[in-house]
Amino acid sequence: MPLVTPRGFAPIEPVDFVPLDTLPAVGPRVGPGVGPGVGPAAVDLPNDADPRALAGRFDAIRLIRIPFPKADDGRGFSLARRLRDLGYRGRLRAQGHVISDQFRYALDCGFDEVEIDDGHAQRQPEAHWRSDAGRRSYRDKLRGRAAPAAFPAPADTHAETVTEVTHYTDRLFRFRMTRPATFRFRSGEFVMIGLPDAKKPLFRAYSIASPAWDDGLEFFSIKVPGGPLTERLQRIRPGDTVLMKKKATGTLVNDALTPGQRLYLFATGTGIAPFASLVRDPETYEKFGQVVLVHTCRTTAELQYGVELVAAAKADPLVGDEAGTRLLHYATTTREASPRMGRITARVESGALFRDLGLPRLDPVTDRAMICGSIAMIKDVKALCEAAGLTEGANNRPAEFVVERAFVG
Repeated sequence: MPLVTPRGFAPIEPVDFVPLDTLPAVGPRVGPGVGPGVGPAAVDLPNDADPRALAGRFDAIRLIRIPFPKADDGRGFSLARRLRDLGYRGRLRAQGHVISDQFRYALDCGFDEVEIDDGHAQRQPEAHWRSDAGRRSYRDKLRGRAAPAAFPAPADTHAETVTEVTHYTDRLFRFRMTRPATFRFRSGEFVMIGLPDAKKPLFRAYSIASPAWDDGLEFFSIKVPGGPLTERLQRIRPGDTVLMKKKATGTLVNDALTPGQRLYLFATGTGIAPFASLVRDPETYEKFGQVVLVHTCRTTAELQYGVELVAAAKADPLVGDEAGTRLLHYATTTREASPRMGRITARVESGALFRDLGLPRLDPVTDRAMICGSIAMIKDVKALCEAAGLTEGANNRPAEFVVERAFVG
């Protein structure tokens, strides 16, 4: 059986793995290759284990192996990332149903290697895995490279490189760019971005559409004819430079809501962007038993970003198990004929939204909500939430619903 590493296939050395419950509380730091934070033990860790149980025993461990028993079971990816966040610096090995297309993602989550059987190696030979590792190296190079700006970027600004651009309609597009290694944010927050084409660049607030764990940054934008920023931003291509302020902020974060049974995400147009981040974040499903993404646009083409988003979340190894059964997508149009038509407020007021989904009306005991979109929509949906007894919250005062008031243009 080969071991897959970023350098290719390698033989698997004999290792005596021990169960988690046999690991001592403090391991002796003796034996060959033992150093700070690396002990003598190799541990088989179930993919449903609580990594906090190991937090005080990392010095006793040199290798942790996490199983992937089924192709659609992605809990091991989340577990690896949490182990790294808790401070584990030893080797992490995935074992089982991990395919070459997931190799880059496994490395990004903190794995060092993947253990596969001989049959798997025949179906996906070494060249398949090396190719995917190469794409990861290319992304890493992009992250560290910024195209030269027309002027020195301000001290509080990152200059990042565009990696992807997708145009959905003549009004909507998305783009991805590299993420600075030092940039931190909470899923649902926004950041100020601009272009390096003036002595004093113009910045506008854009919600980050990628989740906090992503190694890149994604944005979903409207094209405003004559808009001071979007008129030029819509013309960017891979390789171009985008400026970004170093601090993210916002109210559409899980921390601003008290725990509840169900989370409604009400959006119009590009207001779906912060929710694109939240529905791909494991923390959202840890805090809420059900997530309802409500998205209204003028036409079906403008809903396509949301359709792709939900499909990606349900196929994501990190949150797919939860999103597959607990993420509901409710899309409506206001101008073009579609299976569901009408404004969000009208369908909430009439009860059509709740009847269609088989859910009870808004209740402050069980329901929480986030609202992002046009000014009129925010005002109307906020009034509906308050009429149902929900109280507006904030980062320093969590409650039953929150509103985002940052806009692009």
